[in-house]
Amino acid sequence: MRRRSSAWDKQLTRYVQENAAFRRHVLRELDRRGPLLGREIETHKRRFDDHRWWGTRQVGLMLQVLNARGEVAVVGRRGKQRVWDLADRWYPETERLTWAQASRLIDEQRFRSLGVQLRRGKLVAHPDADDGRVAGRVTFLSPFDRLVHDRARAEALWGFYYRLEMYVPKAKRAYGYYVLPILAGDRIVGRVEPLHDRTEGTLRVLGTWWEDGVEPLPLDEPLASLATWLGARLAS
Repeated sequence: MRRRSSAWDKQLTRYVQENAAFRRHVLRELDRRGPLLGREIETHKRRFDDHRWWGTRQVGLMLQVLNARGEVAVVGRRGKQRVWDLADRWYPETERLTWAQASRLIDEQRFRSLGVQLRRGKLVAHPDADDGRVAGRVTFLSPFDRLVHDRARAEALWGFYYRLEMYVPKAKRAYGYYVLPILAGDRIVGRVEPLHDRTEGTLRVLGTWWEDGVEPLPLDEPLASLATWLGARLAS
């Protein structure tokens, strides 16, 4: 479930409160006759005032809202149409937690998976974090890899300032359009801008930048791996 403090959840809660009778009707129809397509619920064809989200398609909107709240579920398809039913009929019995309990568990899992946490400007290591030796493999990271997904964390850990510059005017870019961090062992040592030319089926490098104090490393192996994954050949 989403955090109830989010703006999105406040909108969902307000919508359900404003349409409480309609919510009960949709749930009652599913209880009596489900599973159903949205258009099989009778009020689908009633006239509603236009809603700023979905116009007059109020059954579809209510089903989406109830799905986000865990009250109904998509249980199949007929052609391209989703089939809906009460979630309790399909979801297994499970332990129920308060949001405070769930939030603590989520935070602990995130802390454990990332290994460190930034608290009041200081990095704190998880008690189970392993600081043993890491293989010296050289590879490229996706801009959305968990090591660099949190840009502030990456900068705090490695002093590595990283931003995607695809929306930055070319003349103002510090590096390139789509630049990937270079990971060597347990250190981010630089960045590279590969370009996949789909017309020619080739992969070439537009630029490579190394962090201060880093000796340039051979990139033949990670480039070959990336080319294989893309189904391309390395340009000479």
